[in-house]
Amino acid sequence: MGQQQLMLIILGTIIVGIAIAVGILMFKSNAEESSRNAIINDLAIFAMRAREAYIKPAYLGGLDRDFTDVTINRFSTVTENENARYYVESSTQEEVVLVGVGKMVAHTDTIRIRMRVTEKTQTVETIN
Repeated sequence: MGQQQLMLIILGTIIVGIAIAVGILMFKSNAEESSRNAIINDLAIFAMRAREAYIKPAYLGGLDRDFTDVTINRFSTVTENENARYYVESSTQEEVVLVGVGKMVAHTDTIRIRMRVTEKTQTVETIN
């Protein structure tokens, strides 16, 4: 083989190696983003149930406009699924803070999403 052919084989091998590395990084990044979105969707369901319970009067099984000392079990019987483990971080009369701790490790820590829920709004905060 000539020297030019050897250089083309080496160059082709380098390009294929770089393409494989970029593909793996893109796949991992997409998996992390997908996991974050799934946790946010689950928290949104909990937030919807929290608002329903917040507005509902106590004699109908609701919270009677008071989130104080509420737990995640109040909104669902399932506190863990294939996406994450969920819990109430804090609660006051007008606000409850829900947290989802993902099962996927992103970089060196697990994915954590915090959602603050009030009667009219919900705010999402990505912790990691």
